[in-house]
Amino acid sequence: MRALPLIYGAPVSPAKKPSCPLMNMAQRLLGHEPSSQEETRWRLLQAASEVFAEVGYRAATTREIARRAEVNLASIHYHFGDKASLYQAVFQLPFLTECNTFATIDVASTPLRDALHALYGWMFPPEAEDDPMLRQFMRLHAREESDPSGVLGDFMVQAVAPNHDKLVALLCRELGLAAPDDEVQRLAFSLLGLAMVYHQSGRRMVEAYAPQLLNGAAAHESMVQRLAGYAQALIEGERTRRKGQAKENI
Repeated sequence: MRALPLIYGAPVSPAKKPSCPLMNMAQRLLGHEPSSQEETRWRLLQAASEVFAEVGYRAATTREIARRAEVNLASIHYHFGDKASLYQAVFQLPFLTECNTFATIDVASTPLRDALHALYGWMFPPEAEDDPMLRQFMRLHAREESDPSGVLGDFMVQAVAPNHDKLVALLCRELGLAAPDDEVQRLAFSLLGLAMVYHQSGRRMVEAYAPQLLNGAAAHESMVQRLAGYAQALIEGERTRRKGQAKENI
């Protein structure tokens, strides 16, 4: 997979305002206002997310992306190489550390309820309804689900890996295991599955039968609270099952 380096250049004037919604994310990730080269890269990501979400990977053209970003066509090759690498970079955005709070928790000290809240809070951010970029990402993922581009390969598997590994480690802690077994992996996928039905193709059913479950920041926060509670109950059920099995083996 092509690396996605941040390219540094001369700093911009402190008075310069972010020129696209992603600039706020860029400033938080970089720790400073983007240089002119960095700003070009993020403008391309912004424009690409719009075009890919609107027409899909195949119909999107680098010329249209460059036009919306207000940069020359060669900038795409300079920063990303080709359209496929740019598409992968766009899909990477929601998985960056700045967005992915669960991947940064301390498994050794974070209470279970707080850890689960971080997991589902990442998947159902309360500000999603008011953040155009979050809505854009959701739209893009839904389009990829219904019309796969064929260029992501195992990219999404790698992108989700930090969260999956963190969840498995959390379950091992709760169940007193030194290493995960098949039941821990099964439980981990089940906990992720609680949320995945509300995303991608499953989201259409929710919007058809109970759209209020996903409508607004309060609904998102309620979803996070409920899913964290459901997950905690499943973990407790597995703990009880293992205790019962251990007694039978005595």
